[in-house]
Amino acid sequence: MNEAQMEAAFYDLVIIGAGPAGITAAISAADRGARVALLEADDRIGGALLINRGQLSGAGTRLQAERGIKDTPQDHFDDAMRLSRGTADPRFLDLAVKLQGPFIDWLMEHGFEMEADMPRVIHGNEAYSLPRTYWGKEEGLSILKVLQPMVEAHIASGLIDLFTGTEIARLLTQQGAVTGAEATDGRQFLGHNVVLASGGYAANADLFARLHDGATLWSGSYVRSTGRGLEMAEAVGGEIILAETLQPNFGGFLDHTLDPPRYRAPGGLTPQDRQPWEIVVNDQGQRFYKEDNDSVDVRTVSLIEQNRSCAWVIYDEAIRRSAPTLFTYFPHMTERFYETEGPIHQASTLSDLAISCGINPEGLNLTVEAYNVSVKNGVDEAFGRQHLPSPIGQAPFYALPITAYTVRGYAGVKVDLAFRVLDEKERVITGLYAVGEVLGSQLSGKGSVGGMALAPALAFGRYLGKGIELTRN
Repeated sequence: MNEAQMEAAFYDLVIIGAGPAGITAAISAADRGARVALLEADDRIGGALLINRGQLSGAGTRLQAERGIKDTPQDHFDDAMRLSRGTADPRFLDLAVKLQGPFIDWLMEHGFEMEADMPRVIHGNEAYSLPRTYWGKEEGLSILKVLQPMVEAHIASGLIDLFTGTEIARLLTQQGAVTGAEATDGRQFLGHNVVLASGGYAANADLFARLHDGATLWSGSYVRSTGRGLEMAEAVGGEIILAETLQPNFGGFLDHTLDPPRYRAPGGLTPQDRQPWEIVVNDQGQRFYKEDNDSVDVRTVSLIEQNRSCAWVIYDEAIRRSAPTLFTYFPHMTERFYETEGPIHQASTLSDLAISCGINPEGLNLTVEAYNVSVKNGVDEAFGRQHLPSPIGQAPFYALPITAYTVRGYAGVKVDLAFRVLDEKERVITGLYAVGEVLGSQLSGKGSVGGMALAPALAFGRYLGKGIELTRN
Protein backbone atom coordinates (compact mmCIF):
# COMPACT_ATOMS: atom_id res chain seq x y z
CA MET A 1 0.00 0.00 0.00
CA ASN A 2 1.18 3.56 -0.66
CA GLU A 3 1.78 6.24 1.98
CA ALA A 4 -1.61 7.89 1.54
CA GLN A 5 -3.35 4.54 2.02
CA MET A 6 -1.27 3.82 5.12
CA GLU A 7 -2.28 7.13 6.62
CA ALA A 8 -5.95 6.51 5.89
CA ALA A 9 -6.08 2.89 7.09
CA PHE A 10 -8.33 2.09 10.04
CA TYR A 11 -7.69 -0.98 12.18
CA ASP A 12 -9.50 -3.06 14.73
CA LEU A 13 -6.34 -2.89 16.82
CA VAL A 14 -3.27 -0.64 16.80
CA ILE A 15 -0.40 -2.24 18.77
CA ILE A 16 2.60 -0.10 19.71
CA GLY A 17 5.60 -2.37 20.14
CA ALA A 18 6.47 -5.66 18.44
CA GLY A 19 8.19 -7.26 21.41
CA PRO A 20 6.98 -10.31 23.36
CA ALA A 21 3.57 -8.95 24.42
CA GLY A 22 2.88 -7.03 21.21
CA ILE A 23 3.65 -10.00 19.00
CA THR A 24 1.46 -12.47 20.88
CA ALA A 25 -1.38 -9.93 21.09
CA ALA A 26 -1.17 -9.33 17.34
CA ILE A 27 -1.12 -13.04 16.52
CA SER A 28 -4.07 -13.96 18.71
CA ALA A 29 -6.14 -10.97 17.55
CA ALA A 30 -5.42 -11.79 13.91
CA ASP A 31 -6.35 -15.42 14.62
CA ARG A 32 -9.83 -14.03 15.33
CA GLY A 33 -9.88 -12.18 12.02
CA ALA A 34 -8.95 -8.76 13.41
CA ARG A 35 -7.16 -6.20 11.27
CA VAL A 36 -4.03 -5.23 13.20
CA ALA A 37 -1.43 -2.49 12.79
CA LEU A 38 1.77 -3.63 14.51
CA LEU A 39 4.14 -0.69 15.03
CA GLU A 40 7.80 -1.17 15.94
CA ALA A 41 10.53 1.43 16.45
CA ASP A 42 13.33 -1.01 15.60
CA ASP A 43 13.96 -2.33 12.10
CA ARG A 44 12.99 -5.86 13.18
CA ILE A 45 10.50 -7.46 15.53
CA GLY A 46 11.29 -9.30 18.76
CA GLY A 47 12.13 -6.61 21.29
CA ALA A 48 13.65 -8.13 24.41
CA LEU A 49 13.59 -11.59 22.80
CA LEU A 50 16.55 -10.44 20.69
CA ILE A 51 18.85 -10.14 23.70
CA ASN A 52 17.52 -11.95 26.77
CA ARG A 53 17.85 -15.50 28.08
CA GLY A 54 14.20 -16.27 27.38
CA GLN A 55 13.58 -17.46 30.91
CA LEU A 56 10.00 -18.65 31.47
CA SER A 57 8.13 -20.13 34.41
CA GLY A 58 4.95 -22.18 34.42
CA ALA A 59 3.16 -24.81 36.47
CA GLY A 60 1.32 -27.96 35.42
CA THR A 61 3.13 -28.30 32.10
CA ARG A 62 3.48 -31.50 30.11
CA LEU A 63 7.22 -31.42 30.64
CA GLN A 64 6.70 -31.42 34.40
CA ALA A 65 4.26 -34.32 34.11
CA GLU A 66 6.75 -36.31 32.01
CA ARG A 67 9.33 -35.90 34.79
CA GLY A 68 6.86 -36.76 37.56
CA ILE A 69 6.85 -33.23 38.95
CA LYS A 70 3.53 -32.47 40.61
CA ASP A 71 2.84 -28.76 40.29
CA THR A 72 -0.26 -26.59 39.99
CA PRO A 73 -1.01 -22.92 39.33
CA GLN A 74 -1.91 -22.58 43.00
CA ASP A 75 1.50 -23.96 43.99
CA HIS A 76 3.13 -21.48 41.60
CA PHE A 77 1.05 -18.65 43.07
CA ASP A 78 1.97 -19.55 46.65
CA ASP A 79 5.67 -19.86 45.81
CA ALA A 80 5.73 -16.53 43.93
CA MET A 81 4.00 -14.76 46.81
CA ARG A 82 6.59 -16.22 49.19
CA LEU A 83 9.48 -15.08 47.00
CA SER A 84 8.00 -11.60 46.57
CA ARG A 85 7.53 -11.41 50.34
CA GLY A 86 3.84 -10.74 49.79
CA THR A 87 4.39 -7.69 47.57
CA ALA A 88 3.21 -9.12 44.21
CA ASP A 89 -0.28 -8.06 43.08
CA PRO A 90 -2.39 -11.17 43.81
CA ARG A 91 -4.98 -10.39 41.12
CA PHE A 92 -2.50 -10.31 38.25
CA LEU A 93 -0.36 -13.07 39.74
CA ASP A 94 -3.38 -15.37 39.90
CA LEU A 95 -4.13 -14.73 36.24
CA ALA A 96 -0.47 -15.15 35.24
CA VAL A 97 0.07 -18.55 36.87
CA LYS A 98 -3.12 -19.87 35.24
CA LEU A 99 -1.93 -18.78 31.79
CA GLN A 100 1.82 -19.46 31.84
CA GLY A 101 1.83 -23.26 32.03
CA PRO A 102 -0.59 -23.61 29.10
CA PHE A 103 1.41 -21.01 27.15
CA ILE A 104 4.59 -23.09 27.53
CA ASP A 105 2.69 -26.15 26.30
CA TRP A 106 1.43 -24.08 23.35
CA LEU A 107 5.00 -23.07 22.47
CA MET A 108 6.05 -26.73 22.53
CA GLU A 109 3.13 -27.68 20.28
CA HIS A 110 4.37 -25.13 17.74
CA GLY A 111 7.95 -26.35 17.55
CA PHE A 112 9.66 -24.56 20.42
CA GLU A 113 13.14 -26.04 20.88
CA MET A 114 13.46 -26.43 24.63
CA GLU A 115 16.85 -26.74 26.31
CA ALA A 116 17.60 -30.18 27.76
CA ASP A 117 16.54 -31.22 31.26
CA MET A 118 13.78 -28.67 31.65
CA PRO A 119 12.28 -27.45 33.87
CA ARG A 120 14.95 -26.60 36.44
CA VAL A 121 15.41 -24.85 39.76
CA ILE A 122 17.76 -21.92 39.22
CA HIS A 123 19.42 -19.56 41.66
CA GLY A 124 19.95 -16.33 39.73
CA ASN A 125 16.70 -15.35 41.42
CA GLU A 126 15.44 -16.55 44.78
CA ALA A 127 14.73 -20.23 44.13
CA TYR A 128 11.34 -21.82 43.60
CA SER A 129 10.55 -24.84 45.79
CA LEU A 130 10.50 -27.15 42.74
CA PRO A 131 11.50 -27.09 39.04
CA ARG A 132 9.27 -24.74 37.02
CA THR A 133 11.80 -22.62 35.07
CA TYR A 134 12.41 -23.15 31.33
CA TRP A 135 14.30 -21.65 28.41
CA GLY A 136 15.06 -22.54 24.81
CA LYS A 137 18.24 -23.79 23.14
CA GLU A 138 18.81 -20.32 21.68
CA GLU A 139 17.45 -18.41 24.68
CA GLY A 140 15.01 -15.64 23.68
CA LEU A 141 15.55 -16.29 20.00
CA SER A 142 14.01 -19.75 20.43
CA ILE A 143 10.71 -18.08 21.30
CA LEU A 144 10.96 -15.62 18.43
CA LYS A 145 11.54 -18.51 16.01
CA VAL A 146 8.10 -19.83 16.97
CA LEU A 147 6.29 -16.49 16.85
CA GLN A 148 7.81 -14.80 13.80
CA PRO A 149 6.42 -17.25 11.22
CA MET A 150 2.95 -16.73 12.71
CA VAL A 151 3.29 -12.97 12.29
CA GLU A 152 4.53 -13.43 8.74
CA ALA A 153 1.60 -15.69 7.88
CA HIS A 154 -0.87 -13.05 9.08
CA ILE A 155 1.02 -10.38 7.13
CA ALA A 156 0.67 -12.53 4.02
CA SER A 157 -3.06 -12.94 4.66
CA GLY A 158 -3.51 -9.18 5.05
CA LEU A 159 -4.63 -9.29 8.68
CA ILE A 160 -1.44 -7.76 10.12
CA ASP A 161 0.24 -4.66 8.69
CA LEU A 162 3.73 -4.45 10.16
CA PHE A 163 5.46 -1.06 10.31
CA THR A 164 9.07 -1.31 11.47
CA GLY A 165 11.30 1.74 11.95
CA THR A 166 8.23 3.57 13.22
CA GLU A 167 8.72 5.80 16.26
CA ILE A 168 5.47 6.89 17.88
CA ALA A 169 5.32 10.52 18.94
CA ARG A 170 1.93 10.60 20.65
CA LEU A 171 -1.43 9.00 21.12
CA LEU A 172 -4.39 10.50 19.27
CA THR A 173 -7.50 11.30 21.26
CA GLN A 174 -11.01 12.50 20.62
CA GLN A 175 -13.42 13.51 23.39
CA GLY A 176 -11.29 11.77 26.00
CA ALA A 177 -10.97 8.48 24.11
CA VAL A 178 -7.78 7.19 22.48
CA THR A 179 -8.34 6.78 18.76
CA GLY A 180 -4.91 5.97 17.37
CA ALA A 181 -1.24 6.88 17.31
CA GLU A 182 0.89 9.34 15.37
CA ALA A 183 4.45 8.57 14.29
CA THR A 184 7.29 11.06 14.45
CA ASP A 185 7.11 11.39 10.65
CA GLY A 186 3.43 12.40 10.84
CA ARG A 187 1.83 9.13 9.76
CA GLN A 188 -1.31 8.29 11.68
CA PHE A 189 -2.63 4.86 12.58
CA LEU A 190 -6.27 4.87 13.61
CA GLY A 191 -8.16 2.08 15.33
CA HIS A 192 -10.99 1.00 17.57
CA ASN A 193 -8.46 0.31 20.30
CA VAL A 194 -4.77 0.97 20.93
CA VAL A 195 -2.44 -1.33 22.90
CA LEU A 196 0.73 -0.06 24.55
CA ALA A 197 3.20 -2.97 24.36
CA SER A 198 6.34 -0.91 23.99
CA GLY A 199 8.34 -2.38 26.87
CA GLY A 200 9.94 -0.77 29.89
CA TYR A 201 12.36 2.10 30.48
CA ALA A 202 15.57 0.38 31.55
CA ALA A 203 17.52 2.02 28.71
CA ASN A 204 16.46 5.56 29.66
CA ALA A 205 18.66 6.95 32.43
CA ASP A 206 16.72 10.22 32.74
CA LEU A 207 13.32 8.55 33.12
CA PHE A 208 14.83 5.96 35.46
CA ALA A 209 16.18 8.73 37.70
CA ARG A 210 12.84 10.59 37.62
CA LEU A 211 10.87 7.52 38.62
CA HIS A 212 13.34 6.32 41.25
CA ASP A 213 14.47 9.42 43.15
CA GLY A 214 17.68 10.02 41.23
CA ALA A 215 18.91 6.41 41.22
CA THR A 216 21.74 5.56 38.84
CA LEU A 217 20.81 3.28 35.95
CA TRP A 218 23.20 0.48 35.01
CA SER A 219 21.33 -0.92 32.06
CA GLY A 220 21.23 -4.53 30.97
CA SER A 221 18.13 -3.92 28.91
CA TYR A 222 17.10 -3.95 25.28
CA VAL A 223 18.23 -0.65 23.78
CA ARG A 224 14.67 0.27 22.71
CA SER A 225 13.37 0.15 26.29
CA THR A 226 13.01 3.92 26.43
CA GLY A 227 9.79 4.22 28.43
CA ARG A 228 7.76 5.81 25.64
CA GLY A 229 4.75 3.71 26.58
CA LEU A 230 4.73 5.08 30.13
CA GLU A 231 5.15 8.63 28.86
CA MET A 232 2.36 8.27 26.31
CA ALA A 233 0.01 6.80 28.91
CA GLU A 234 0.81 9.66 31.31
CA ALA A 235 0.15 12.22 28.57
CA VAL A 236 -3.47 11.03 28.23
CA GLY A 237 -4.10 10.73 31.98
CA GLY A 238 -2.87 7.22 32.76
CA GLU A 239 -1.45 6.62 36.22
CA ILE A 240 2.07 5.29 36.78
CA ILE A 241 2.46 3.01 39.81
CA LEU A 242 4.95 0.63 41.48
CA ALA A 243 8.04 2.88 41.40
CA GLU A 244 8.74 1.76 44.98
CA THR A 245 9.37 -1.83 43.83
CA LEU A 246 12.82 -1.04 42.42
CA GLN A 247 14.97 -4.15 42.96
CA PRO A 248 17.86 -4.36 40.47
CA ASN A 249 19.79 -7.54 39.73
CA PHE A 250 22.93 -8.47 41.63
CA GLY A 251 26.40 -8.16 40.18
CA GLY A 252 26.30 -7.18 36.54
CA PHE A 253 29.44 -6.30 34.57
CA LEU A 254 29.69 -4.20 31.42
CA ASP A 255 30.08 -6.62 28.53
CA HIS A 256 32.11 -4.80 25.90
CA THR A 257 31.63 -7.58 23.35
CA LEU A 258 28.01 -6.58 22.78
CA ASP A 259 26.80 -3.85 20.41
CA PRO A 260 25.89 -1.68 22.17
CA PRO A 261 27.65 -2.78 25.40
CA ARG A 262 25.32 -3.54 28.30
CA TYR A 263 25.43 -4.99 31.79
CA ARG A 264 24.80 -8.66 32.41
CA ALA A 265 25.60 -11.24 35.06
CA PRO A 266 28.85 -13.20 34.80
CA GLY A 267 27.18 -16.19 36.46
CA GLY A 268 30.02 -17.05 38.81
CA LEU A 269 28.78 -14.82 41.62
CA THR A 270 25.91 -17.23 42.39
CA PRO A 271 27.19 -19.47 45.23
CA GLN A 272 24.82 -22.35 44.44
CA ASP A 273 26.43 -22.62 41.00
CA ARG A 274 30.01 -21.64 41.87
CA GLN A 275 31.43 -21.05 45.35
CA PRO A 276 33.39 -17.78 45.65
CA TRP A 277 37.17 -17.68 45.40
CA GLU A 278 37.27 -13.87 45.17
CA ILE A 279 36.27 -11.15 47.61
CA VAL A 280 33.92 -8.24 46.84
CA VAL A 281 34.75 -4.74 48.11
CA ASN A 282 33.24 -1.25 47.98
CA ASP A 283 35.01 2.00 47.06
CA GLN A 284 36.56 2.12 50.54
CA GLY A 285 38.19 -1.22 49.82
CA GLN A 286 36.03 -2.94 52.43
CA ARG A 287 34.06 -6.16 52.17
CA PHE A 288 30.39 -5.54 52.90
CA TYR A 289 28.65 -8.92 52.75
CA LYS A 290 29.26 -12.66 53.04
CA GLU A 291 30.24 -13.66 49.49
CA ASP A 292 28.80 -17.18 49.82
CA ASN A 293 25.43 -16.01 51.14
CA ASP A 294 22.89 -18.03 49.17
CA SER A 295 20.16 -15.35 49.10
CA VAL A 296 20.25 -13.18 45.99
CA ASP A 297 17.94 -10.67 47.70
CA VAL A 298 20.38 -10.26 50.60
CA ARG A 299 23.29 -9.87 48.21
CA THR A 300 21.39 -7.33 46.10
CA VAL A 301 20.32 -5.18 49.05
CA SER A 302 23.93 -5.16 50.29
CA LEU A 303 25.16 -3.98 46.90
CA ILE A 304 22.47 -1.29 46.53
CA GLU A 305 23.61 0.22 49.84
CA GLN A 306 27.07 0.94 48.39
CA ASN A 307 28.00 4.17 46.60
CA ARG A 308 26.13 4.24 43.26
CA SER A 309 25.33 0.53 43.77
CA CYS A 310 28.88 -0.38 42.67
CA ALA A 311 31.55 -2.79 43.91
CA TRP A 312 34.65 -4.67 42.73
CA VAL A 313 35.40 -8.38 42.61
CA ILE A 314 39.05 -8.73 43.71
CA TYR A 315 41.32 -11.71 43.00
CA ASP A 316 44.87 -12.61 42.01
CA GLU A 317 46.74 -14.61 39.38
CA ALA A 318 46.62 -17.84 41.40
CA ILE A 319 42.84 -17.63 41.60
CA ARG A 320 42.56 -16.78 37.92
CA ARG A 321 44.54 -19.91 37.09
CA SER A 322 43.06 -22.31 39.67
CA ALA A 323 39.42 -21.33 40.19
CA PRO A 324 36.50 -22.23 37.95
CA THR A 325 35.86 -19.32 35.61
CA LEU A 326 34.01 -16.36 37.06
CA PHE A 327 32.14 -16.10 33.74
CA THR A 328 30.18 -19.33 34.02
CA TYR A 329 27.36 -18.13 31.73
CA PHE A 330 29.79 -17.88 28.79
CA PRO A 331 33.08 -19.62 29.66
CA HIS A 332 34.16 -19.68 26.00
CA MET A 333 34.42 -15.87 26.13
CA THR A 334 36.37 -15.55 29.40
CA GLU A 335 39.67 -14.45 27.83
CA ARG A 336 37.93 -11.68 25.91
CA PHE A 337 37.06 -9.92 29.15
CA TYR A 338 40.79 -9.52 29.90
CA GLU A 339 41.31 -7.56 26.68
CA THR A 340 42.56 -3.97 26.95
CA GLU A 341 39.07 -2.61 26.26
CA GLY A 342 37.45 -5.24 28.49
CA PRO A 343 35.97 -4.66 31.95
CA ILE A 344 38.73 -6.21 34.07
CA HIS A 345 41.40 -4.01 35.71
CA GLN A 346 44.89 -5.46 36.21
CA ALA A 347 47.92 -4.24 38.20
CA SER A 348 51.13 -5.53 39.70
CA THR A 349 50.24 -4.34 43.22
CA LEU A 350 47.02 -4.03 45.18
CA SER A 351 47.64 -0.30 45.65
CA ASP A 352 47.99 0.28 41.91
CA LEU A 353 44.87 -1.81 41.30
CA ALA A 354 42.95 0.28 43.82
CA ILE A 355 44.06 3.54 42.23
CA SER A 356 43.02 2.36 38.77
CA CYS A 357 39.54 1.53 40.10
CA GLY A 358 39.05 4.55 42.36
CA ILE A 359 39.20 2.35 45.46
CA ASN A 360 40.83 3.48 48.71
CA PRO A 361 44.29 1.80 48.50
CA GLU A 362 44.84 1.58 52.25
CA GLY A 363 41.41 0.10 52.75
CA LEU A 364 41.93 -2.54 50.07
CA ASN A 365 45.33 -3.57 51.42
CA LEU A 366 43.97 -3.93 54.96
CA THR A 367 40.95 -5.90 53.73
CA VAL A 368 43.05 -8.35 51.72
CA GLU A 369 45.45 -8.76 54.64
CA ALA A 370 42.57 -9.58 56.99
CA TYR A 371 40.99 -11.92 54.45
CA ASN A 372 44.26 -13.81 54.00
CA VAL A 373 44.45 -14.32 57.78
CA SER A 374 40.91 -15.73 57.61
CA VAL A 375 41.98 -18.16 54.87
CA LYS A 376 45.00 -19.24 56.92
CA ASN A 377 42.92 -19.78 60.08
CA GLY A 378 39.89 -21.19 58.29
CA VAL A 379 37.58 -18.71 60.03
CA ASP A 380 36.07 -15.53 58.57
CA GLU A 381 35.46 -13.47 61.69
CA ALA A 382 34.14 -10.49 59.71
CA PHE A 383 31.19 -12.15 57.92
CA GLY A 384 31.25 -15.87 58.61
CA ARG A 385 32.05 -16.90 55.05
CA GLN A 386 32.54 -20.66 54.81
CA HIS A 387 34.33 -21.08 51.48
CA LEU A 388 37.91 -19.87 51.95
CA PRO A 389 39.92 -21.73 49.31
CA SER A 390 42.85 -19.45 48.58
CA PRO A 391 44.59 -16.26 49.78
CA ILE A 392 44.96 -13.23 47.50
CA GLY A 393 48.66 -12.59 47.15
CA GLN A 394 50.11 -13.52 43.78
CA ALA A 395 50.58 -10.70 41.28
CA PRO A 396 49.12 -9.58 39.00
CA PHE A 397 45.94 -8.61 40.81
CA TYR A 398 42.55 -8.19 39.18
CA ALA A 399 39.32 -6.26 39.76
CA LEU A 400 36.02 -6.77 37.95
CA PRO A 401 33.66 -3.79 38.46
CA ILE A 402 30.09 -4.93 39.19
CA THR A 403 26.83 -3.08 39.75
CA ALA A 404 23.24 -3.59 40.76
CA TYR A 405 22.05 -3.59 37.16
CA THR A 406 18.59 -3.30 35.65
CA VAL A 407 17.09 -5.47 32.91
CA ARG A 408 13.42 -4.42 33.16
CA GLY A 409 11.12 -1.68 34.34
CA TYR A 410 9.63 -1.63 37.82
CA ALA A 411 7.19 1.26 37.62
CA GLY A 412 4.35 0.67 35.19
CA VAL A 413 1.04 1.78 33.75
CA LYS A 414 -1.97 1.07 35.95
CA VAL A 415 -4.54 -1.25 34.33
CA ASP A 416 -7.50 -3.36 35.32
CA LEU A 417 -7.71 -7.12 34.78
CA ALA A 418 -8.91 -6.53 31.22
CA PHE A 419 -5.66 -4.54 30.71
CA ARG A 420 -7.56 -1.29 30.16
CA VAL A 421 -5.46 1.70 31.21
CA LEU A 422 -6.75 3.55 34.29
CA ASP A 423 -6.32 7.08 35.51
CA GLU A 424 -5.54 8.09 39.11
CA LYS A 425 -9.23 7.84 40.01
CA GLU A 426 -9.49 4.26 38.64
CA ARG A 427 -11.45 5.44 35.60
CA VAL A 428 -10.95 3.60 32.31
CA ILE A 429 -9.28 5.58 29.53
CA THR A 430 -11.47 4.54 26.64
CA GLY A 431 -9.71 2.81 23.79
CA LEU A 432 -6.35 2.34 25.54
CA TYR A 433 -4.85 -0.91 26.76
CA ALA A 434 -1.38 -1.83 28.06
CA VAL A 435 0.39 -5.18 28.35
CA GLY A 436 3.90 -6.54 28.89
CA GLU A 437 6.81 -4.84 30.58
CA VAL A 438 5.06 -1.48 30.37
CA LEU A 439 2.98 -2.72 33.34
CA GLY A 440 5.99 -2.81 35.63
CA SER A 441 6.64 -5.14 38.56
CA GLN A 442 3.15 -6.39 39.39
CA LEU A 443 4.18 -10.04 39.48
CA SER A 444 7.39 -9.80 41.50
CA GLY A 445 6.67 -6.78 43.64
CA LYS A 446 9.74 -5.88 45.66
CA GLY A 447 11.28 -9.31 45.29
CA SER A 448 13.15 -11.61 42.94
CA VAL A 449 10.75 -14.09 41.31
CA GLY A 450 12.14 -16.08 38.40
CA GLY A 451 10.31 -16.25 35.10
CA MET A 452 7.71 -13.66 36.09
CA ALA A 453 8.64 -10.99 33.55
CA LEU A 454 8.90 -12.51 30.09
CA ALA A 455 6.44 -15.37 30.61
CA PRO A 456 3.53 -13.16 31.72
CA ALA A 457 4.30 -10.63 28.98
CA LEU A 458 3.91 -13.37 26.38
CA ALA A 459 0.92 -15.02 28.04
CA PHE A 460 -0.89 -11.75 28.85
CA GLY A 461 -0.36 -10.54 25.28
CA ARG A 462 -1.95 -13.69 23.92
CA TYR A 463 -4.79 -13.44 26.45
CA LEU A 464 -5.47 -9.82 25.55
CA GLY A 465 -5.47 -10.48 21.81
CA LYS A 466 -7.94 -13.33 22.27
CA GLY A 467 -10.35 -11.33 24.42
CA ILE A 468 -10.12 -7.65 23.50
CA GLU A 469 -13.22 -6.01 22.09
CA LEU A 470 -12.65 -5.41 18.38
CA THR A 471 -15.20 -2.62 18.26
CA ARG A 472 -15.78 0.22 20.67
CA ASN A 473 -18.98 0.23 22.67
